[in-house]
Amino acid sequence: MKWSQYGRITLALVASLALGLSITACNPSFSLGFVYALTASHSVGLINAYTIDSVSGAITQVANSPFPSGGEYPIADALDNRNKWLYVIHEMDNAVVEFAIGIDGKLYQQHTYNSPGTYPIAVAIDPQSKFLFVLDSFAPKFNTIGAVAPNVNPIAANPPTYGCVAVYPITYADGSLGTPITDPVSGESCFPLNGSQPIQGSQPIGITATASANYLYVADQGLHTIYGYSVNYANGVLTAMGANNFPAGVEPSAIISDATGKFVYVTDQSANQLLGYNVQANGALQPMPNSPFVTGKYPDGMAIDPRNLFLYVTNFNSNTVREYTIDPTTGVPTGIPGNLSYGTGTGPTCISVESAYGRFVYVSNYLDSSVSGFELDPQTGALVQILDSPAATNKDPTCVAAAANATHPVPSVTP
Repeated sequence: MKWSQYGRITLALVASLALGLSITACNPSFSLGFVYALTASHSVGLINAYTIDSVSGAITQVANSPFPSGGEYPIADALDNRNKWLYVIHEMDNAVVEFAIGIDGKLYQQHTYNSPGTYPIAVAIDPQSKFLFVLDSFAPKFNTIGAVAPNVNPIAANPPTYGCVAVYPITYADGSLGTPITDPVSGESCFPLNGSQPIQGSQPIGITATASANYLYVADQGLHTIYGYSVNYANGVLTAMGANNFPAGVEPSAIISDATGKFVYVTDQSANQLLGYNVQANGALQPMPNSPFVTGKYPDGMAIDPRNLFLYVTNFNSNTVREYTIDPTTGVPTGIPGNLSYGTGTGPTCISVESAYGRFVYVSNYLDSSVSGFELDPQTGALVQILDSPAATNKDPTCVAAAANATHPVPSVTP
């Protein structure tokens, strides 16, 4: 059985202890958007929901929060590009749950789906919100490696780990998910990591879809590599790249791509480093000059601001967020002078920048059950802790997402 990502991180911590922004002129304070923190301490997970004050960035729990997450151990989430739908995956019972976001920030559970593999660990959505990509730790039984008798656990039948990607079409009108796309090679409803059959020894940990050129990348912690795919947006089929294995340090922990689709970044939690890649015309990943780059201890989550100028990395064992400036030509991330980091709560995991103005940043802190909030300087990327931060959550927040409030016009965000 695969332990959750943050259960493993907790053990690692114990071991380590032995823009220019154009905004419509001042209006009275209103709810700029909402923050959703997944918490995993109950048999059915919970989602703490908060409103974001447009002036201070302070967050306040919405009425009836927390909301049931609809499954066991919510581990990751994704927002559609209209900030109308929130998708939450659950590691322990394979549930993929769709929520409608109310105008007041309340969550309304719409549909529940079962991921075709086992123990989903990460989720991504393409920038057009046409497909939801769910990364499963274990693949279903593929035809190419022999049959498994009915009622036999595929994990027990095939002890070495392997994973796959489920591709769900998203219905524009109501955010519902269609039947997962069938892989034409294996005949299964989940695409194996190497394009033909599961890879023994793999431990997939993160997934990202690029904003252009239709590429998808998966970080594999077990084999410290990245798998690349091209995405056919006509039918959702994934095609593995000819040379789809790209080195990813010692123990990759997260992966993200920028808003242009030209750069990919991976955190390496064992080596305390950030790896940067340039996306080539054919989708191959080329290491950036001087990569890897220094992080804090046990880097985990990442976020890029909506102006595509700054990259932020959470450091689980350092209890910090580190900021980097992104070179628009090369993608090289440069730490601010002195490699200054910003203090969070204990055990920061996910990080999210609200997308309306790109002014506020929120971090889930797994070990002290809180959400830290920061105001982001659009010129320098510097962070200043906001009022009443950190805010309390239920126990063990695994991830956080910040959604814009669709009831207010979103001003243009320009570099």
